[in-house]
Amino acid sequence: MLGLNHSFRFARRILSFILPLFLKNVIKSVCSFIILNIFLTYLLMFAIVNNIVLHIAKKNRNYYFRDTRSSLTKILPKKFRSIIKKHTSNLFLVKNTSSKDLNIKIINEIDNDIANNIVYDHYVTDVDKIEYEKDDDCIGEIENEENPFKNSFENLTKHDKFLISDLNYYFQKYNIDIETIEIETDDGFIIELWHLIPNSNSNIKTHGHPVLLLHGLLQSSGSFASSGKKSLAYFLCTSGYDVWLGNNRCGFEPKYNHSKLKKDDVWDWDVKEMIKYDLRAMIEKILVDTDYQKLTLVGHSQGTAISIYGLINGEDIFEDGFRLIDKIENFVALAPAVYPGPLLEDKLFIRLLRDYINNDICFGTKSFLPIMMFVRNYFEKRVFAYLCYTMFNYLFDWNDKLWNNNIRNRHFMFSPVYVSVKLMKWWLSPDENDHSFIRNSDIMFPDSKVWFPIKDDVKKSNRKILETHTNAPKGSLNDLPNLLFFVLKQDRLVDGERLINHLINYEDHNLFKIWYIEEYSHMDVLWANDIIERVGRPLINNLREPKQNMHNLIESVSISNFISKAEDNAETEYEAIDSDSELISTEEIISVPSPEFISKLTNSTISNLRSGNSIDGDKSETEIEETENETEIQNTIKNKKLTVIESNI
Repeated sequence: MLGLNHSFRFARRILSFILPLFLKNVIKSVCSFIILNIFLTYLLMFAIVNNIVLHIAKKNRNYYFRDTRSSLTKILPKKFRSIIKKHTSNLFLVKNTSSKDLNIKIINEIDNDIANNIVYDHYVTDVDKIEYEKDDDCIGEIENEENPFKNSFENLTKHDKFLISDLNYYFQKYNIDIETIEIETDDGFIIELWHLIPNSNSNIKTHGHPVLLLHGLLQSSGSFASSGKKSLAYFLCTSGYDVWLGNNRCGFEPKYNHSKLKKDDVWDWDVKEMIKYDLRAMIEKILVDTDYQKLTLVGHSQGTAISIYGLINGEDIFEDGFRLIDKIENFVALAPAVYPGPLLEDKLFIRLLRDYINNDICFGTKSFLPIMMFVRNYFEKRVFAYLCYTMFNYLFDWNDKLWNNNIRNRHFMFSPVYVSVKLMKWWLSPDENDHSFIRNSDIMFPDSKVWFPIKDDVKKSNRKILETHTNAPKGSLNDLPNLLFFVLKQDRLVDGERLINHLINYEDHNLFKIWYIEEYSHMDVLWANDIIERVGRPLINNLREPKQNMHNLIESVSISNFISKAEDNAETEYEAIDSDSELISTEEIISVPSPEFISKLTNSTISNLRSGNSIDGDKSETEIEETENETEIQNTIKNKKLTVIESNI
């Protein structure tokens, strides 16, 4: 009996400790649920009223509200001011940019700042003349429609007949399958890679190197593909690149290794973990599967923040020998989120988030606004998409002016996703001790230090010796990623102009190229009708080709097999370097073929065949008579559309 009493007393002590903690967590969860739902309800009401007001105002064709302001930062190269040469071509002509089903009239005006490697894009789209592309699965009869608010409620049922949160549903219509690959990170999370694979009915030949696309905050990588044939993912795939869409942890459904990760740790992560584990796992998986040494990384918004943070702070993030900077051949930043923009201070909603994000009673400590996922999963898809757009428009003053209005709803089928409160604290916390983006971006991305140093290149002409950040100097430009930035003037969520000032004043100008698109805002760089012309083509025209592992690349083939291989695959890429007397299957990276290179290729091939050598230098029994004529070889190579990549000849 005495022992039983001792047991009861021990149990009461345990319960007295556990029960208050349990009740405290329950009370916090209930309070958070009530506060957030009341707040979001009022916010949604304001958003809908705002949409109705704009719809009425739009009846007057002269009225169209869109915040066209930029950040407060002015683009000003403080150094080399006297040697800047600005090549300007002001055409002020109406240009018809036509594709198969799209005819957009735009005003053509381009300024090319050669000294600072900046292309200023002043195009202005005449939206009243847009004829929207009809996607294969779209039933809207919305030709020449005034965009974005005319008939907004009618469009609720007109856009897509079937709204599906599955890219396969859309891309299989283009003869492209999307393979879902699950990989486990070192800290136990299961994340998804979506791999675009042309199927047997497709004419697409994916001979190019791998490209990884990384999405923004509260999105999935479906945002790169939701525009269908006018999306960057589709364009890159049909251009021959091996396209992979990367998704960060938790996504649409949190998955993790229960034996590796405790339940309490499921939401204990922010940007640093996403770089250290998620991004690394995706890159290593892709490089192993494709047998390349490096890949191209394309990021949008948060995807750029993760990438640049990892590129310039790798010494502090990775504890072993892995370095992100050594795995990236090209880095493409769309709407780069490096410095905070004025919108974070202007908008009441964002200020409230900032001021109360550290309050556990308001936001809890786990998933950020989980009610969004409930609405996404259980609301009718068209209603959900409409509500998403009205909130999107109200909170950020962005709209669908430049999008394909027929498929607007589809864009919102791939967001939001689960994110942690800790991640939102990294973005918005006003506490300096939290090292947040909004307070400490100047520490994470220091303006006045060199991020990508090069040996023996720390000073140029009248430039002073500059302090470097964490990266050790590299031997040459080729040892660093090729950097492409698409900065958007109307994107006030971030300060792209401040990033431009850093690049042109502190980084080697041969390392980067910048496109400053005045008409685009934060999401237009993914969903605008003309991103292929204004983003896609400039992007692929400036990519650098990474090396493939040699044991899979080098093949001993005679000239006849060489031509036969081109006939089977007109887009096959062969890398070659030129020596005095030999044509060798390569060790160098190459770029674009030229007539001079074709001529050298021909002469080298004839020389090898006359010597009895095959393409890789081994002996061959090929008859010289078949290829004696130089003109015949040149024509054969061109007619077979053999793509030969040119080395530094």
